[in-house]
Amino acid sequence: MLLACYPRLIHASQVFPSGLTAIPSQQSNQAKSSGPPRDPSPTLNATCKIKSLSKETWAALQLDDYLKNYPGGLNLSLTQYASSKGLSNFQCGISEYCNAGQPCYPAPPPDWYIFFSVQQWNLSINIMKSAISFAVSFVKSTMSSLVAALIPDIDTSSLDHFKLDFAVNGAFAMVSNNLFIDIVGFFGRFQDATDDFLNIINNLMGSAFYFVSIALPNPKAPEANLRGFDVWTHLSKGLARYETLLVQKLANQTASIQEAGISSKDGIYGQVRKGLFITPIEPIFLPRVQEDINNVTLAVSLVKVLRILNSFVTIGQDNCNYNGKNGAISGSDVLSYCDEQGTMFNIIRVKDGKESRIIRNSMVIEERYGYSTQLLTNQSWTCQNKYGGFEKFPYTNYTLPRDVLSDCIINLPVCDCRDPTIKKNLEKHGVVKACRKAGLPI
Repeated sequence: MLLACYPRLIHASQVFPSGLTAIPSQQSNQAKSSGPPRDPSPTLNATCKIKSLSKETWAALQLDDYLKNYPGGLNLSLTQYASSKGLSNFQCGISEYCNAGQPCYPAPPPDWYIFFSVQQWNLSINIMKSAISFAVSFVKSTMSSLVAALIPDIDTSSLDHFKLDFAVNGAFAMVSNNLFIDIVGFFGRFQDATDDFLNIINNLMGSAFYFVSIALPNPKAPEANLRGFDVWTHLSKGLARYETLLVQKLANQTASIQEAGISSKDGIYGQVRKGLFITPIEPIFLPRVQEDINNVTLAVSLVKVLRILNSFVTIGQDNCNYNGKNGAISGSDVLSYCDEQGTMFNIIRVKDGKESRIIRNSMVIEERYGYSTQLLTNQSWTCQNKYGGFEKFPYTNYTLPRDVLSDCIINLPVCDCRDPTIKKNLEKHGVVKACRKAGLPI
């Protein structure tokens, strides 16, 4: 009876027409699913395998010649070149992160190695942009202590409290004297000569107290015409403009390179040739870049502070026969240096129309910030000798300085007192007038 409840097994030929086969049962399917697939994926094309990302690979593939002699490369922009190789969204620039993908997906070698190098170059540009922002913020905080040292203010709070005490005591003496007279008059007693005398003395004392509180002068700050806070505020705004200038220059430089022909030195070829960026970006380390820009930004700001103090460099103004190193002028408020040939370099200033060698607390420039008088004077003289004129602006080309020794980062005006004309005027009129006649902006 139980067997009657199950359907009788039917052969496949009785159900499916000739030429069709039945779907295998679940049991047979499981039996055949084990093991590797019969037709594995085809092996990767050898040209699509990534070779070592090194300068040796760049040289072996002759990518300099390939890029330099690319058909129409002198008139082909980076965007057009990328689009022709399947990279339709290859956007580089500030805050843009272009991606080369993988070899053959989509760009085939050898072009992929070029796009990868461009990707690395673009990453370095954006690291530079981040470093600029960090560095300027750091220098803003650092400059406050430098300005406070070179342009010190005097704390007058104790004197102000002293003067306030005099004023209060004087007012109290006058009020108490009048109150005493009123009380005496209330009880019907009239003043005699003694009372009048004491009353006059009390009023005179009160007036004297009040007069002293007004007439007592506050001591003048060392830089009477300059306030450290005002200078720092001015520099802070200047640093903000400086940051904007650097970022804008970086953006303009990047855009110009992308728009130029890929085979030209002004284009991508000029940036990635010799495999400069084929190595992954690890060598470009943000803290190192930031430190470089810190140093440059601090040097520019230091020069600005010295110029606010109307400082300039003199060469050969005096002989090296003082008590400092190699005969330089010594002192914690003096910036003087003598070279091995016996030539003296000083940083002096014009104060109240006259020469002043005193720059208060100027020893912090070297002791705390590491900028020696030798560095400041020699770099200023090198800049002036190379370009002529005074205080040349250091950012006239597309190169973004990352080294304090770059041209004109330090560019104080220099008065060469060894010049016969200047030397003659120096003997007659003094260094300030002699250097002004030579054209110095002081």
